[in-house]
Amino acid sequence: MLARTPRILCVECQTPLGTPGFATQAGRPENGPAYWSDEGLVCSNACAARHVTRRAAEGRPMREPAANPLERSPGLFRR
Repeated sequence: MLARTPRILCVECQTPLGTPGFATQAGRPENGPAYWSDEGLVCSNACAARHVTRRAAEGRPMREPAANPLERSPGLFRR
């Protein structure tokens, strides 16, 4: 049996990467996501704000910028 490729989801609303509404850099999916954190990708500015608010309420604020996911997995967003 073939294993499915895991879907990449927004950490806040579970929207899959590549669907309409998932913000990408310069509006082009091949450029990768526009927002991310150390916990994963975030699909929009609204989800990014919710993510920051939730983490602050949990006592886990971001202390430094998260690593760029394109630098960690360069072929991940290219087709």
